[in-house]
Amino acid sequence: MGVEQILPDVPDQVWEILQSKIASFSRSEWARVDGELCWDSTTFDSEDFTLVLSDDDIAETKAALQHFKGLGLYGSAVSVDTFPLPSLGPKLLQVAKDIHIGRGFAAVRGLNPDDFSAEDNVLLFLGISSYIGVERGRQDEDGNMLMHIRDAKLSRTPQNARPTRYSSRASTFHTDTFCDILALHTRNCATEGGANLLASSWTIYNTLRESRPDVLDLLSQPIWPFDSRGKFFDSTTRPLLFHVDGRVIMNFAREPLLGIEGVPRQAKLAVLTPSQREALDVVEDVAKANQMRLYAERGDMIFINNHAVLHSREAFSDAPGTSRHLVRAWLRNPELAWTLPAALQQGSSRIYDDNELGERWNIVDTVPRINFRLSERLTS
Repeated sequence: MGVEQILPDVPDQVWEILQSKIASFSRSEWARVDGELCWDSTTFDSEDFTLVLSDDDIAETKAALQHFKGLGLYGSAVSVDTFPLPSLGPKLLQVAKDIHIGRGFAAVRGLNPDDFSAEDNVLLFLGISSYIGVERGRQDEDGNMLMHIRDAKLSRTPQNARPTRYSSRASTFHTDTFCDILALHTRNCATEGGANLLASSWTIYNTLRESRPDVLDLLSQPIWPFDSRGKFFDSTTRPLLFHVDGRVIMNFAREPLLGIEGVPRQAKLAVLTPSQREALDVVEDVAKANQMRLYAERGDMIFINNHAVLHSREAFSDAPGTSRHLVRAWLRNPELAWTLPAALQQGSSRIYDDNELGERWNIVDTVPRINFRLSERLTS
């Protein structure tokens, strides 16, 4: 189905603009992409993408922590200047390059969360991640700079009516709104399940190029209506797939496109056609067929190029008295950052640039989540 069937009442001037944009991303331009970002479940062993800290690295990291605390600064001031890692720093800069111009993801292993307080764990996470991406983004309409991801066990809200990050259910493959780098600090693992799942957007693209170019055409059209509530993001209609500077970028999520059961869509937003729904399912199937399962250990820090790698997670269960707990940050490295299409620039600016939302550093997750806003259910 073409865009003219999906949007039959578009004014002529708008229609000409849409046709121009669609033509610029026509099927004839579906050239294959190659590089380290083209991988599948068999490409890597864990040692290929994991930087294991040596005893000297750990000692240097602890010294940097004490140096920062001695400065009397707030955690928001953690940077490569205030958290000096003279020997480990160059290794972390290489990790940053691996994320941006290599395979698109990496892990750092070796620090035990039990050796540090909750506050010091955050400072360590911010200190190491500042070498990956010095800029940090707000993650919700409250301006939270950190997100604590774990099952909200005290909530009576059914699992399927919560944001995935506060549930124990499996997620579908997606990207996190508009962030550049998804950073996760594993404070505690699930008793069973809960592995992180990754899939290369470039492998998905190449696979669809061969088997379903019609799906690529549909994904690249500006006909995908993202529902958003609250004051964090505006609802927008945009493509899911972009070509910029020879790179494939995928911005992909299901809930804000399909809607949530029992919640009416905003009147201004179109309902997905059967062809669009099928396209989402095809992407999910190809991602699953090529997914890599990443088993994190306690203390692991995982960094993912959000524009090049889709992620998901398995369902999980916790033993009594335990809780799978990840701390999330959204990072950007201005020196290595990918050029974004215009359709994603406003959302990126909303996350990383100063605005009325301010910054809230929720370092310790002390207030149990019980109820959840609709805006939370529609964002990552």
